[in-house]
Amino acid sequence: MAKELNFKQELVGCFGFPVAENPTQAMIEPAFRAMGLDWRYLTLEVRPEDLPAAVAGARAFGFRGFNCTIPHKVAVIEHLDGLGESASLMGAVNCVVNRDGRFIGENTDGKGFLTSLVSVVD
Repeated sequence: MAKELNFKQELVGCFGFPVAENPTQAMIEPAFRAMGLDWRYLTLEVRPEDLPAAVAGARAFGFRGFNCTIPHKVAVIEHLDGLGESASLMGAVNCVVNRDGRFIGENTDGKGFLTSLVSVVD
């Protein structure tokens, strides 16, 4: 059976200010291609006063999720539908995941830091 044509790309991205030196897109998009995903990672410069509109826009466009970087890691919390355990413990969000239309904040910073620390100490 032939694969059905679908020209709709899934969207994810990064919200931060400034973002010009954020290299995440250069890492993520090749990973998407390697997995056969037609997804786009957008690096979006979002001023603090525009964060509510940016989150609303991500909802409107059906983003699969987005990363938050400085200065939005704490401020984004009030615009989300809930927090995972990691974000609750850290009091900050660096990843937002769309789970059945609900934006849930997560935090991978702590785990990443501890994993790096263990590799240096061992």
